[in-house]
Amino acid sequence: MLNIAVLLGGRAVEHEVSVITGMQAMENLNKNKYNIIPVFISKDGKMSTGECYRDFKNFKENKFEDASPVRFGTDYGDHNLYIERKGLFKKTEEIKIDVVLNALHGSHGEDGAIQGLFETNGLPFTGPGLMSSAVGMDKIIMKEIFKSYNIPIVNHMWFFRSEYQLNSNKVLDDIIDKLSFPIYVKPASLGSSIGIKIASDRESLREAIDVAISFDRKIIVEEAVVDAVEYNVGVMGIDHDIEISPVEVPEGVGEFYSFEKKYESGSKSKITGGFHKFLEDEERSQKAQELAKQAFISLDTRGAVRVDILSDKEGNLFVNEINTLPGSFGFYLWEEIGYTFQSVLDRLIDIAIRASKDDEATNYRFDADLFSKTEFGSKL
Repeated sequence: MLNIAVLLGGRAVEHEVSVITGMQAMENLNKNKYNIIPVFISKDGKMSTGECYRDFKNFKENKFEDASPVRFGTDYGDHNLYIERKGLFKKTEEIKIDVVLNALHGSHGEDGAIQGLFETNGLPFTGPGLMSSAVGMDKIIMKEIFKSYNIPIVNHMWFFRSEYQLNSNKVLDDIIDKLSFPIYVKPASLGSSIGIKIASDRESLREAIDVAISFDRKIIVEEAVVDAVEYNVGVMGIDHDIEISPVEVPEGVGEFYSFEKKYESGSKSKITGGFHKFLEDEERSQKAQELAKQAFISLDTRGAVRVDILSDKEGNLFVNEINTLPGSFGFYLWEEIGYTFQSVLDRLIDIAIRASKDDEATNYRFDADLFSKTEFGSKL
């Protein structure tokens, strides 16, 4: 039986979404195959574990009575989770972790930060590696890579928060000169539609930027696709060993799907991806799936991602972004072709183990005897 550490929470504005994804994972993991250890990261970045993190009621009431501080090892090959037990005779318990199931969304969990820790100590983890996580989180760099692969994207530009604060009118003039309204304003490195606004004139553009710069130091502005239809495509695998899901047309197409519409409507299906239908146009589906595949490979990602694609009135397709760790791991995109939430999680764990073995096969050592050939400083 494998020990699976499920990471949830995190120091990010998407903390609550991550908790829900992590709880869903713990609910759906095969208990006959895996021993599940929840690892919760609080909003101030502290790690802890305990049975309390298996009950969603405790999150609602913010009561975690049996929580114990934990930390992962940092030395290469140290795959232990160190649990600081409380009580009269305090001691540190060690549990060897086989795979980390990463359910962290947003900053410090989806952006390469936590991936760097696990790559350093060689601990297998689900989802993309450090590089593709970081690139997939930054909408600006992501689009530059898509552009280099001739993947169609919308017209856009970007700027630093400090640049805007220094001379906001110049930035506004540049945007209006280069892009046409309506314009989306987005923090460069957030998901779940947080901090995103649509502007129709100079004043609403200023207001939207004021919101976005409170969430990020880099801002991207994009020409809106008028009367757009959104398509969501899942891609799952590693390298060229990948599968592509049917093309979903999510509820609320043609309108901006805000964080509130996604998660605060009171409908469970908003979180799990319910109320979805799939594109019936076979030719357009194939085009969207091919673009999703190109986006996946161009970023050298792995795991189960969701690629968001926009279609204009003429049927032109544009890759909007890739979500390297979609809510609920995007399991609902795969149900149509026979996957369950459990089997998606199994696949993610298998991919994580394969990626770790690939890394072990890479030589990171080169003995050049450089020290004996180099003079440095004064001789004693």
